[in-house]
Amino acid sequence: MSACHIVICGYQNRLLTCCFQGDTLIDLQAEQRDARVRVGGLYIGKVKYIVQNISAAFVEFLPGCMGYYSLTENTEHHFVNPGRKAPVVAGDELLVRVSRENLKTKSWTLSSALTFSGRFVVLDTSHVGVRISSRIRDKKERERLAQIISKKDPDHGWTVRTLAEGREAPLIEDEMDKLLVDHNEIMSTYRMRTCYSVLRQGVTAYEQMIQRHLPEGGLKVTTDLPEVAENLKGLPGLRFYQDDYPLIKLYNIEARVEKALAKKVWLKSGAYLVIEPTEALTVIDVNTGKSTGKGNYEDHFYKINLEAAGEAMRQIRLRGLSGIILIDFINMKDEDHLRSLMECLRRAAAQDPVRTTVVDRTALQLVEITRKKERRTLREQLSDQVSFS
Repeated sequence: MSACHIVICGYQNRLLTCCFQGDTLIDLQAEQRDARVRVGGLYIGKVKYIVQNISAAFVEFLPGCMGYYSLTENTEHHFVNPGRKAPVVAGDELLVRVSRENLKTKSWTLSSALTFSGRFVVLDTSHVGVRISSRIRDKKERERLAQIISKKDPDHGWTVRTLAEGREAPLIEDEMDKLLVDHNEIMSTYRMRTCYSVLRQGVTAYEQMIQRHLPEGGLKVTTDLPEVAENLKGLPGLRFYQDDYPLIKLYNIEARVEKALAKKVWLKSGAYLVIEPTEALTVIDVNTGKSTGKGNYEDHFYKINLEAAGEAMRQIRLRGLSGIILIDFINMKDEDHLRSLMECLRRAAAQDPVRTTVVDRTALQLVEITRKKERRTLREQLSDQVSFS
């Protein structure tokens, strides 16, 4: 896999973070420059009311920002008042972490489990013990990393990230020490903070993307925004772009965003995809379009379908599509071609940092894919400011 190049630039009141492999845009995120709330942020919130039938509290963690706090999933609560004990009631002040975006009409999701993220490991108070990234597959390496963590600190929960693979023990242990200091500082001071206090800012979209692609090696990051360059100071491969010609135009990003929101996506062969998101699922239809083949139609359709499979998986990731996705490929009869097509889809799904599963072909020969919902779609990220046809 070729090295990634991440470009961070401004667009209206947004930060656009674009990840390229060669000249191909594989990931794109938009975020408000002055975002009040980000996933991972720690806040002192006040319980406004309890909804008993769903066993949940609704907590205002910033003025006007309401969060959903499950009383089933969160059994240990960080009360600001040291004398308070469960059950949680209206008026309680709690230390909470934003664990999920306010997707569509839903509130932000809040958790009592605190996480402190580093480049190699994550300190997670939701469990005790060691969890290893599934992308680290070598059994001996998994055992080595687990031993480093458990020997250093058996009393907390740790998740080992992909980037830790092959790293020396002192480097990992040093990061663990820093995260434990952060954790202990929060736990020793949060009861002295007032309601709506921000104890820790969440991670920006561009920092999340950099973290996702660091394990692929040779990462380059380019930005023309001084505040971003300052925040990433010291990151290997960082370049601060200074030129009269805007960075967003240098990489033709506006046109790329427009294409990433278009209903129709043309392929090099002359065929095209039609991408139709609905409330319940997303349908992708493969059409022959202008593509013409000579000789065996089965072979021609197979080539189009392989090209469409790669582009469909890229578009799913680029647009942040999730849930149930159905792809209607051009009909083929050759079982070897059908098997090869499914293998192509599964290889592409394995490259997606978001959990993506190629389920199977349905009775109507549609390919069913499921993808975990982790963020808003690209259209939702841009919807209040940008309108593309």
